Amino acid sequence: MNASTLSLAPMMEYTDRHFRHMLRLLSSETLLYTEMVAANTLYYERVQSIKAYQEQHPDATELEAPSNYDDSFLQRIVRQSGIHAPPAEGPSVLQLGGSNPDLMFKAVETLMEMTDRGYCDYTALNLNTGCPSPKVAGKGCFGAALMDTPEIVAQLVKAMHDGCQGQLPVTVKCRIGTDTNEKFYKNSYAQIDEKEEYARLCHFIETVASSGVVTDFTIHARIAVLSRSFSPADNRKIPPLKYKYVRQLVNDYPDLTFSLNGGIENLAQVQEELEACPGLKGCMVGRSLAADPWSFAMADRLLFNKTPNQDKGTQLNNRLEVLKAFGKHADEEEARDDPAKVRRFLLKAIAPLFAGERNSKQFRVALDKFAVSARKGMNIEGQPPISELIVQCAMDHLSEEVLLRSREESYERTLAMIEHDWKKHITVSSSRSLAVEEWQEQRKIESDGSYERMLATGDGDEHNDDLTVESPNQEIASL
Repeated sequence: MNASTLSLAPMMEYTDRHFRHMLRLLSSETLLYTEMVAANTLYYERVQSIKAYQEQHPDATELEAPSNYDDSFLQRIVRQSGIHAPPAEGPSVLQLGGSNPDLMFKAVETLMEMTDRGYCDYTALNLNTGCPSPKVAGKGCFGAALMDTPEIVAQLVKAMHDGCQGQLPVTVKCRIGTDTNEKFYKNSYAQIDEKEEYARLCHFIETVASSGVVTDFTIHARIAVLSRSFSPADNRKIPPLKYKYVRQLVNDYPDLTFSLNGGIENLAQVQEELEACPGLKGCMVGRSLAADPWSFAMADRLLFNKTPNQDKGTQLNNRLEVLKAFGKHADEEEARDDPAKVRRFLLKAIAPLFAGERNSKQFRVALDKFAVSARKGMNIEGQPPISELIVQCAMDHLSEEVLLRSREESYERTLAMIEHDWKKHITVSSSRSLAVEEWQEQRKIESDGSYERMLATGDGDEHNDDLTVESPNQEIASL
């Protein structure tokens, strides 16, 4: 699989199928990553479901249980939207986490079984070797900790390849290294021998690629600090970005493909990085894309050279049209599942669509009221379909100018804001956008603790690793 010019980073509790469906309405080409799925969760859920079927049907044969067990929980993990009705999710990657090759093999077998059942149709698999969370890289012994054992990574990607019988490409997301060889302190790290650090990164790349399975790497261009009590937030802010390492990899390994992750805030910056390194295959964006998805609505035209006539996604030319299209998906989901369970996730997916616009907060609050009423078991019978409620919320709180503003007009406004900040000497990397800050606060409020519970059991990951506070483009010592 060739790397995509733009990809959505995997983010726990955010890049679920509803958010990915909304982004697919904005871009038909952007490569969409799922939340990370722990391999042991995927496999053992299947085992437990088969066991439950056998207990309920003691006379069932050995062949009956694997064919007839209740796969509803597995559907929640891997199901994609648009499988049976357009628009299909299209280019999409399921990210897996784990450190046991045997379990990884069985997890991918489970995924392919769910594919055969018609619940998903991913175009690639990805192994997470970049998460620095202590609950994952420490207790879980996977994520970024795997960068210190590239031989195991090679076994894991081989297991993933074998588990899908080579039907899906396998890729790797990693960092430029860890601080295992030298404990990280900000001042001393500035004096580190960059040739040695880059050599360790090359060893990792070469060892993993030697499996003959992986040719595509997405690299978050900073180290993962594992030796100190760094939170995931610390790990995406304090270690400096070193884009130069990724650019050097592009030159040193022309038979492999590399995408850049970390610190990318907008489409203009994506274009800048691709121009700075012509061999770079793409950029991965996380928090900025999740916080302000409409600011990336011109991606197909600017990065993939699509025109409105060539691309069905760009036929939705304003956000009112996007809301109406998403409403069809929302109605289908609520017809399939209990609104008390699914409505919150549906509405959360569209909440950031008007980031930075006047009254956007009132729009989000109005959406949240509908989500709360469903979640608390209030009587929602007699209410209009969720699709109508979504549009009514927008009409009540947002101006016609905002709702009908085209992609082109919105992008021109974004460029004007970037130019204004540049003239005031406010760089993208030194000043986080208000949209991202609001998104972070909203995420804290909305969190139901499931993410923390996942980390506590070693079954989760922190993927929001796309924000920095320093400039990554300053020249450093020659490699």
